Amino acid sequence: MYKFQSIALLATATMVMASCGNSNQKKTDGRDTATANTIERVRIEKLSNGTPGPEKKSFFLRITDEVKTDSSRIYTAKALYNQDTVGAKFEIIDFIPAGIIDGQPSEDVGFTKGKIKISSTGTQSNNLVKALGELFETPTTDTFTKETILPNVFSSNKSNVDLSKKTAYSFKLFLDNKKAEPAELFFNVDTYKHSIEFSEKDASFRAGFLSALTGK
Repeated sequence: MYKFQSIALLATATMVMASCGNSNQKKTDGRDTATANTIERVRIEKLSNGTPGPEKKSFFLRITDEVKTDSSRIYTAKALYNQDTVGAKFEIIDFIPAGIIDGQPSEDVGFTKGKIKISSTGTQSNNLVKALGELFETPTTDTFTKETILPNVFSSNKSNVDLSKKTAYSFKLFLDNKKAEPAELFFNVDTYKHSIEFSEKDASFRAGFLSALTGK
């Protein structure tokens, strides 16, 4: 059972991140005209302002494409690391229940499984694994898993998630892996800034995080 002390750190992590930078799909590739035009104008930015080392890292990905399905939004998000474009695909189910009830985290309704799905976009996701390995000072030649990653999700929001609104939503992800206990990660999606941001809880989860991304 996850401890509320760990969940309580979400508020601080969200403030730090904010300072950084197969469904039934509906066509015009899932985006309404306004959303499509906005996303097409955005520029991708640096993955991280951090340098390789033990310090906690935050990461910023710009949403460059959005597909709306009957129950979710599928975001393709990208960033730059050195000379490489890195990225991944994130499917977020709409109306994820609020996890903060009357000002307190609720374990009964706050945790859901598979409400956020992470998958590869190919070369750019492989580049993401490589970039994280370098920043974590754990170089790897492993590639991003071809399987969809289904973390356990805690919603740190006071209201249900409505991705049609221009606002930010915060979560904590617990990623199962083959090397350690579930890797904990702070995760933020901002539909106003068109961004996905995530940050480490601490460096002890790095091996597990990379294992979750690679499936090894």
